[in-house]
Amino acid sequence: MIGRWNPAKAAECPEQFPAWPADVGPGKKFSSEGKVQHYAGNTIICPIAAPNPAFAELCKAYEALRASVNAANLTWLPSSSYHSTIFDGAADAYRRPGEWPQMLPLDASMDACNKYVGEHLQHMRAGITPPIRMTIDLEEADSVRTVVILKPVDAAENRRLRMLRDELSLATGIRHANHDDYRFHTSFAYYVRRFSAADEAAYLAAYSRMLRQLSSKLPVIELGSPEYCLFNDMFAFPPQFALRTA
Repeated sequence: MIGRWNPAKAAECPEQFPAWPADVGPGKKFSSEGKVQHYAGNTIICPIAAPNPAFAELCKAYEALRASVNAANLTWLPSSSYHSTIFDGAADAYRRPGEWPQMLPLDASMDACNKYVGEHLQHMRAGITPPIRMTIDLEEADSVRTVVILKPVDAAENRRLRMLRDELSLATGIRHANHDDYRFHTSFAYYVRRFSAADEAAYLAAYSRMLRQLSSKLPVIELGSPEYCLFNDMFAFPPQFALRTA
């Protein structure tokens, strides 16, 4: 869950830091050594890749951040995986009502789930025409943040995206607990080792600077058509097809 963060908080209240890594351990996205692990599922994303001008700016910003902090505490994602999730699908590790297609048994295979979700998406028409326009949200962050939080550029764009998420939920039978208050974002790393309080305060300060610089360089980020993708880990999201918009 993404909450509100004051950049001075780490320096003023070091006893509240550092946070524990949430995605490390057996059955999770990364091992205790920070190595990527098998973590299968499906998702609907907007890839961020060349020639999108946001791609080059994000790559430069992340490279500069990595060079300025204790990078060993993070597992950095390959640039080929950069994207913004529009709708979380189903993950093999989370087979619970709401997080799994409603009409599928909870013990159905991941292959069966991928096929079911894909077939239902192919029969729907997305109620949105690209580009999807986002801005960087400087107000929302958390301790040891490894994402750039995005928000729709205006109220009309927010309505378009929320309606699309409702349509995707109806088509797939998936409705996560955070469906209504989902925060759009693009990830660049995962927190895999615990920071010292001093290292975390330095990281958060560098991260805050990076966000401000990115916001200046990228006042609007335009995303293309959402794509249905499968994944076996957090390093690659092979596309299956783009959602139909007409």
